[in-house]
Amino acid sequence: MKVCGMQSRERILAAAEEVFASKGLRGARVDEIAARAQINKRMLYHYFQSKEDLYTAVLKANFERALAATSQASKSKEDPREQAVEAIKTYFYFLARNPNYARLVSWEALEGGLYARRVLPPIWEEGLPRLKAILEDGMAKGVFRTDLDVRQVLTSVNTLCISYFTQKDILAILWQDDPTRPENLEKRLKHILDLVLRSILLIKG
Repeated sequence: MKVCGMQSRERILAAAEEVFASKGLRGARVDEIAARAQINKRMLYHYFQSKEDLYTAVLKANFERALAATSQASKSKEDPREQAVEAIKTYFYFLARNPNYARLVSWEALEGGLYARRVLPPIWEEGLPRLKAILEDGMAKGVFRTDLDVRQVLTSVNTLCISYFTQKDILAILWQDDPTRPENLEKRLKHILDLVLRSILLIKG
């Protein structure tokens, strides 16, 4: 019974993610989410008290997945430069494999971050030390510039990566090509890595 309940909850979250990513909180309808999850509304409200409660849970799950992937990525590397590259690469391809994430973040930004404010701070506080440690270790070892503002670096990396996926449909028009083709993804990632590394690496001599 408990397994069945967990499966029902996961089905609801998966269906809700698709609908919220497509239509945002305001455009989403509980009826559509329930139909996608193949569950009745009464059962949906058993797990989530309101549409807003469900939306918040979807955001929380997505933020947790993104930060977990990035934080885990660099643990197998010892060199700070390699750790930074691995973390950026992992986040970039997380976005490529999870297109709903960028759309959800875009919708939430339009709403003023009202619901992200409820769930993101504790997730960020949990994952931030690992990301900061990479940069601080690199600065201590003379690999990265010592005047880096960690918050600005992380913000720049996030913006460079996520904007590519939020603007991919516009880029497709301008390029007359699919930005998500493997070759284009590789080119974009290389460009991002070049920009970031040039800005943070300590140039010796």
